[in-house]
Amino acid sequence: MTSPEAYKPAIWRLRQATPGDSNVWLTLQQPTSLELMREPLSGVPAPSDKETILTFVHLLPGIETPFDVQKEFETWVLQGDTTAPYLDVSGRNVRLVWRGRRGLAFAPIQAAEDCLAAAAVFSHVYGALSAEESRLETTWQSMTNDVALTHDVRRIALREQCRVNQMTRQFQTARIFVARMDIALQRPEPKLSTATRRLFGELALQADLISRVRTLDDAIEVGEDLYELANDRLIEHRNYLVEVWIETAILLAILAELAVLLVDFFSR
Repeated sequence: MTSPEAYKPAIWRLRQATPGDSNVWLTLQQPTSLELMREPLSGVPAPSDKETILTFVHLLPGIETPFDVQKEFETWVLQGDTTAPYLDVSGRNVRLVWRGRRGLAFAPIQAAEDCLAAAAVFSHVYGALSAEESRLETTWQSMTNDVALTHDVRRIALREQCRVNQMTRQFQTARIFVARMDIALQRPEPKLSTATRRLFGELALQADLISRVRTLDDAIEVGEDLYELANDRLIEHRNYLVEVWIETAILLAILAELAVLLVDFFSR
């Protein structure tokens, strides 16, 4: 990517902090805990840079930035992760564009930090939600196959107890995630500025995150109900088998005692 030599846009790379890092730039608590490091760059990194959570470019608005530079970076954002939506929000003297792990702000210097923080928080929330949706997507076939465990349970099905317990834990963990997503969307980090929270809200609104969380919540409820019922049926069947074994053992003990008495009686 080239630009006029006299013009130098501000470019930052955000990545997750490691245990050896100091001077963490931003700490987020919801929907999962994350510490972010901010690093200045001289140019945009290669797309293969998987450690980068967000690459962010700040340009001055209007005629303060050459038009060809504006279009160059807008195209760069547009060519980001095509599975993510292309979002374009505007506020007081600022315009924020986001797609996948790429962000671009047209804003005065004093507003750049608010734009960067809003894009960072949104990237974290969007990425966490997408990852949870992907995890849920892999469970649909298992849920379909496990419907049989909710009614006619056979002894061989008891082998599935460990896996059913694991699926139950997975859906309970997903339920906790949904609750934390609600907090992230409805009560963004209090340390963020008002401008940052407003820009984040606009991004979340355009991406329809609240609707996606509600859809995820409904799907999780299906999984919770299915595996709760499957667990009940497996436990009931196991208890039934234990009772049969106990009663059989008691009956055998009685028969053995009766046999001893008969042998003793006829041996006299």
